[in-house]
Amino acid sequence: MLSLVLSVLILVDRVALPFPQAAAPDYTQPPQQLPVEVELISPPPGQMYVEDLWRVRLYNNSPEVFSVYMFITVEIIGAGLLMDATTGVFLLPPGILNISSVELSPINTEFYNSEFEASVNRMGEFPDGTYIVTFYVYEEGGGLIGQGGITQEVENHTAPELLYPIDNSEITEPLPLFTWFPSLPPGTVDYKIRIVEILTGQSPESAISANPAWFTAEDIVIEEIIYPVYANCFEDGHRYAWQVEGFYLGNSVGRSEVWTFSSASISATFEEGSEVWSFETGDRVVCSPAIAMDGSIICGSLDGFIYSLDQGGSELWRYHAGGGVYSTAIGPDGRIFAAGDFGICCVDPSGFLLWHNGMTGPVDACPVILPSGRLYAGSIEGIFYSIDGVNGDVIDTLRTGDCIYLPSSADSTGRIYFTCDDMCLAVEDKEDGLVELWSYRADDDFTGGPVIAGDCVYAAAGRKVFCFSRDGAVLWNTVLPSHLYAGPVVSSDGTVWAGTGSGNVYALEGETGGRIGVIPAGAVITSTPALTVTGSMFFGADNGCLHSFSPSGFSLWKFQTLGTVRSSPVIGIDGTVYFGSDDHRIYAVEGSGAGPMTDGWPQFCRNSFNNGFIDAVEADQ
Repeated sequence: MLSLVLSVLILVDRVALPFPQAAAPDYTQPPQQLPVEVELISPPPGQMYVEDLWRVRLYNNSPEVFSVYMFITVEIIGAGLLMDATTGVFLLPPGILNISSVELSPINTEFYNSEFEASVNRMGEFPDGTYIVTFYVYEEGGGLIGQGGITQEVENHTAPELLYPIDNSEITEPLPLFTWFPSLPPGTVDYKIRIVEILTGQSPESAISANPAWFTAEDIVIEEIIYPVYANCFEDGHRYAWQVEGFYLGNSVGRSEVWTFSSASISATFEEGSEVWSFETGDRVVCSPAIAMDGSIICGSLDGFIYSLDQGGSELWRYHAGGGVYSTAIGPDGRIFAAGDFGICCVDPSGFLLWHNGMTGPVDACPVILPSGRLYAGSIEGIFYSIDGVNGDVIDTLRTGDCIYLPSSADSTGRIYFTCDDMCLAVEDKEDGLVELWSYRADDDFTGGPVIAGDCVYAAAGRKVFCFSRDGAVLWNTVLPSHLYAGPVVSSDGTVWAGTGSGNVYALEGETGGRIGVIPAGAVITSTPALTVTGSMFFGADNGCLHSFSPSGFSLWKFQTLGTVRSSPVIGIDGTVYFGSDDHRIYAVEGSGAGPMTDGWPQFCRNSFNNGFIDAVEADQ
């Protein structure tokens, strides 16, 4: 139908009808007095195609049969008239008549904007903008007898693009992470993923269209999904095809290509709590690793390098950042951000520098990264920055006067939370720059947080764990027996976990702050805990161990390194635990097989990307 409409629109010469002077828009006669009403059968939200112009419903409210033709104009707000068209003559009986381009042929068109004409000829769809489409019905040889129209805002979306597992790859994880690049513009699209088994002799495309789903999920609001534990397990040696489709207000915006993968068991098995691999750097590793979209491990060292390691611990690349690296994070498009003595830099997934911002003073804190690409981070000189993630330019600054050491966090309302020395603040990035919404000054310097869960913001200062409302009211503060040296985490059931210098990790009731449990580690807790989907916990301590405890507080195992573990652990989707140590090494240790908890705020900077952002869906849970 699209090719037919385009050929009718573009190729037919404008000779069929003499166009009367009255055909120009004439609003002197009120539309309600005309005998014919015109209704464009609404196109999908956010879209407009050529064929949508000719799906029209006419209401002839008189008893007469008219011989009529239609004149249509298309305007765009801000640029004026783009095109007009005149249809062939047709009969309009009393009552309702639904018509299409077939009944309206021949259709003679004229374009007044070359870019619009080129877009319509090439794609059949209207470019982004707000359009006014107006219909006029003329009696043959007579005057205007009907009028109607529609205003349509067009915001075209691209189809999602698959990212991981890579096409034709072999996966060994029982619960792999599926990721894809978002449909653009971002933030308004949800997704459906479909996975099928490929049978002998089938192409991936025929399998995805014909075979029953091995697994499917809908209404996914972020560009990733961890394969759930309740789904059918992938079988060794079998091939699978997968595809992602995007939806805007319930209407498809396109499907990705079809990619394939095969499944294979890991040949080497490791005992829980044993070393899978370790990688030696040139100095202490205090950075918390981040897991990139392709599954590689990104971690920095005080030797000044950012390292990329594959899941077997082999080096993929390294980049010299120009100073000690304290934190790494992965952006929504896969780019890598690192902070340290050099400020902040951005490298692509291959390790090539995209930009470097020296800022004012070293940056210890992991930057928070919004889906828009905007970055927020503070320096130890007490300056909080809003940064363009594309080019690294500083957009605005807020001077606090106090040192900023800890990572920031952000929610979907546009609020960013951070601490500087003994003060916790919330700011918003408005059109005129960063604006402080509230602040709270504690008796001691903050050593952990802020983290977000539900409607609350949690942080640790001195011996206290604070719970703030999103508006800054102190809902509760709980005094623990000794100081805290790392951030709290919040499990999916709302329990707040906080480790202390006395060697204990305390469980606090999320709504009241009451102590409901304790995990005795016997050493100063020096890193932020990480929680698995089953509730098990990993954390580092000054005795050089990574500790593992069950949800009920029983020690499962501990893994010994040769230095204090200040690096907060991150959990891979297959349950492997990654962290660094003061002994200059990055470690991978066999976990229980359970992947990371996804609700609440279950690990350092919230997730394996370390991006510190919680979206609207997570906030409501």
